[in-house]
Amino acid sequence: MVKKALIIKHSVNSQTNYMTTFFAERNIPFEILSIFDVDCQLKLFDIHTTDYLVIVSLGGPQGTYEEDLYPYLKWEKSFLAAQLILNTPILGVCLGAQLVADAIGGCGYLGKQGYEIGYVQYELTSHGKNDPVISKVFQEHENKPLLVMHHKDSFDLPSHASILAYISNNYIAAFRIGSALAVQFHPEASFSDFNRWVQRTQEMKPEAYRHLNLDEILRQGQANEVHADKSRQSFFEHWWNSLQI
Repeated sequence: MVKKALIIKHSVNSQTNYMTTFFAERNIPFEILSIFDVDCQLKLFDIHTTDYLVIVSLGGPQGTYEEDLYPYLKWEKSFLAAQLILNTPILGVCLGAQLVADAIGGCGYLGKQGYEIGYVQYELTSHGKNDPVISKVFQEHENKPLLVMHHKDSFDLPSHASILAYISNNYIAAFRIGSALAVQFHPEASFSDFNRWVQRTQEMKPEAYRHLNLDEILRQGQANEVHADKSRQSFFEHWWNSLQI
């Protein structure tokens, strides 16, 4: 059996975006697990499976601390923990990163500073400056890659995880643990994807962005989309090339 990449989606509104484009352009077979869907939850597989080439856990509106509302998150944390033991390459994105953090003994929580969105400043740690993915992406883009944020949650990590980068507000932006790379930003999202998230959040939670200059954030996002697209391509190229597959 030819192994596939597994992409875990957490919401009908959380699209795979550039992730599936990247796989398709390289003829990498992939499968999408829409874990929020009840039918999919009835067919969740053995967490110790060796069927997958890589696992990508995407973002979503859930919090890692909301297992009572979303019981399938407990299964996913166990799945990610088991796959780490099997040394399966994992990429955790936003909620996916927070789930990896929980799976290794960390703790996700509601951030104290409200939503963080748009392009932010990153500060690499010594681990980040030597990371085979993060260091190369930052070098290629003169330490200012445009990798968009859209989150309200953060997480703490156990001491055996390697923090790669912080955000200017001291939230963790990226870390590694074993075969997993986890990032709080969205390397898969274009400006149109980001803008769609913003408009939907603003409609559902009008108060969410009151502390932000939303017009300026959207203006910058649209104006820098060409640079951001290069950052996305760079991230996934270096990530894929770093895997021992």
